[in-house]
Amino acid sequence: MDCVYAHLAAKCRPMNLESYTLKNRNGLEAEVINYGAILKRLMVPDRSGRLSDIVLGFDTAAEYVKHNPSYYGAIVGRFANRIGRASFEIDGKRYSVPKNDGMNALHGGLKGFDKVFWSLEVVKPERAVELSYTSRDGEEGYPGNLSVRVGYELNDDNELVIFKNFLALMPHSSLSVKSLL
Repeated sequence: MDCVYAHLAAKCRPMNLESYTLKNRNGLEAEVINYGAILKRLMVPDRSGRLSDIVLGFDTAAEYVKHNPSYYGAIVGRFANRIGRASFEIDGKRYSVPKNDGMNALHGGLKGFDKVFWSLEVVKPERAVELSYTSRDGEEGYPGNLSVRVGYELNDDNELVIFKNFLALMPHSSLSVKSLL
């Protein structure tokens, strides 16, 4: 069994921490790690043409696994922002999620998407990667299965393109965005 949460590493075999660097022909570089689908580094030229990292975060990928309380560079979820009193209702059923911000739940809870290992696939060598994660029904108290894909692509127009795709599977529900607000 692979360990999904870093803090459980002592109890199970953790997934490998992977890092991948995207590059374009202009010298720009972006580094992505599979823990939290984190954008770790983005090297862009300043006015003098010197490359500098403009991403706020840690020097090594391992530091993100050890402790990242500010969610640096991470994809958060299942929910971004706060859920008041750490509970919500869907179709008349009340769900409770872990409190990690006083009486509220913040950015997915104690073990949000920022604290799990994602599968990393190279889509275009040195140009694009896609990370995927499936949050199972009941994980952190959330109902239904949720498949998430996040892609990072560095093009020759010096753009870092980020896309996200979510597929929620919750049988017999009239779930809508409004019901979570």
